[in-house]
Amino acid sequence: MRSILRLAATSVAAASLLLGTLVAPAAASTGSPIDVTSVTVKPSYGGVAIYEKTKYYRITTKAKVGTLDGWADIYGDVYRGSKKVASAVDLGYAYSGGQNLSTYLPAKSSWGRGKFQIKNVRVVYNSKTYKDTNVSGGSFTMKSAIDGKLKYGNVIQVQADGKKKTVKVGVKRYTTTGWKSYAGKKVKIQYKTSSGWKTKKIVKLNSKGKATYKFSSAKRYKYRVVVPKTSTTVGGRSAATPRV
Repeated sequence: MRSILRLAATSVAAASLLLGTLVAPAAASTGSPIDVTSVTVKPSYGGVAIYEKTKYYRITTKAKVGTLDGWADIYGDVYRGSKKVASAVDLGYAYSGGQNLSTYLPAKSSWGRGKFQIKNVRVVYNSKTYKDTNVSGGSFTMKSAIDGKLKYGNVIQVQADGKKKTVKVGVKRYTTTGWKSYAGKKVKIQYKTSSGWKTKKIVKLNSKGKATYKFSSAKRYKYRVVVPKTSTTVGGRSAATPRV
């Protein structure tokens, strides 16, 4: 569809030249016909966690569009800190008959995790590139998911032998190369009382993302695991176990 619209816009501009009725751009020849004021990037589904190789984000661009006699594209680059991870990302387009300033960004898992920002916003119009240096926004965050948000898999098991109880925990995190053990991190083992959830023990996961905690108690409770969030990892809590 975009190619068809581009062809139509080019044809209209060519016809105007032949008829001597070319419409002058609203901006001067030294300025861009499109003034981009802001770029907003939000997850199109599933919050900020990425748990597959590609995750889509919705881009909404706000701009003042002048009179055009052809096609104009808006582009930007994606950075994680000072590192560019994607070039010439589509931020929208406009032509003599209309505009579309809402697009989708396929954010790759290989980019890493953390805060990202769209920079170097520019407009390409009539084979010229116009840099837009006063654009606000364009920031977004990608974090790793924790074991399917702790809703799936054997995240926690509790075994009882009389008063003796054994809690086993196993947590995985989705990395740039797939699901891996959440090694070396601390998680909370909690139990539910009449007044709410209480922390029983904070345990450190081993190199396999696992931990075992043993204790004695005659009382029976429901248990769960709570994983604290970090700047690059989504936190979460598991479903409660049966009363043990």
